[in-house]
Amino acid sequence: MADIFLGVFPAGRLGGVQLTRDSIVAAAVDILDSYGLADMTMRRVATSLGVAPGALYWHIANKQQLIAAIAEKILAPALNDAAGCTPAELAARLRGAMLSRRDGAELVAAALSQPDSATRAVVEKQLAQTLRGDEDLVRAGAAALLHLVLGATSLEQAQKQYSADTGAEPPAETSADFHRGVELLLAGLTAALQSGASPGEQL
Repeated sequence: MADIFLGVFPAGRLGGVQLTRDSIVAAAVDILDSYGLADMTMRRVATSLGVAPGALYWHIANKQQLIAAIAEKILAPALNDAAGCTPAELAARLRGAMLSRRDGAELVAAALSQPDSATRAVVEKQLAQTLRGDEDLVRAGAAALLHLVLGATSLEQAQKQYSADTGAEPPAETSADFHRGVELLLAGLTAALQSGASPGEQL
């Protein structure tokens, strides 16, 4: 009788599906692309895999953990082999990675907002490594650059989705504005780093 309930076993099979953390994340990404973040529930993921919802919790504790795992997967192409990138290049890579998935920016923002987000630490570290100068300024600059990328990409993606959902006129292409915004932020940061002033002293 116990064999009926896959949730009893940490790595069981149901309907020929091998349930693993990777298979759960892959199924969730498919749902994200098809229906968006709001409809990417643990129950829907379980249904798509043909398992009981409780079976997922052997591998992923809750939706927040699932979101964090998907964010890591989305950002991996941007962060892998990023050594040697300029700050602008890495910002562009992060934007491109988020735009590659429906609601990608919203999902990544939700993941990075979680307390002690390991993915956020990795992203900020890699952004900081593209900068040189005072440690506090580099840390603040990396965080500001991340905020710009998240905010601009979230707005861009939301506008495009609104247009797709309503039939409204598609928004104007924003790539040039995004890159210009990054350039302006970096210009200000470079000036601050060259002056050696702390972030507070620049206000």
